[in-house]
Amino acid sequence: MKGFFVSLNLILVALFLTTAVFADDVEDIKALELEVRIQESAGNTAGFYNTMVPEFTIFPPTGGLLAEPHTEENRLRSQARFDSGWKYDIQVRNMDVKVYGNTAVSTYYTVSTIHRPGVESVVWNLRMTGVWVKQAGQWMVVHRHESRITLR
Repeated sequence: MKGFFVSLNLILVALFLTTAVFADDVEDIKALELEVRIQESAGNTAGFYNTMVPEFTIFPPTGGLLAEPHTEENRLRSQARFDSGWKYDIQVRNMDVKVYGNTAVSTYYTVSTIHRPGVESVVWNLRMTGVWVKQAGQWMVVHRHESRITLR
């Protein structure tokens, strides 16, 4: 009987520790997602490209085909837009993160105002999904899907 209670206690402790790890992972990914949006709003491409794996892919909000923007050439092209005066004001809404072992999925909405020199600002309402993997103890985004919200 004593062995039963020892085993039960070990199982309960393991469940508690597993829940704590997942809760920390959820908060880590939420913080990373917010930091990516802060860096993007600041026009710091290095600040948001550093969370991407080299094989990163994205379905862009323009409705285009699958893109692979994690190249230095693409980062420099993005940086040139910011350097020419583009500015983003990004507000994040309703973020949720689900962790599945070393993989996680983040979902949220953004309201983004895009300011470009000489052009009227536009507002994009987007749905965002991120697929994250934990590699060597670090969460990295492997895929993102961004699409405009269309209300009819």
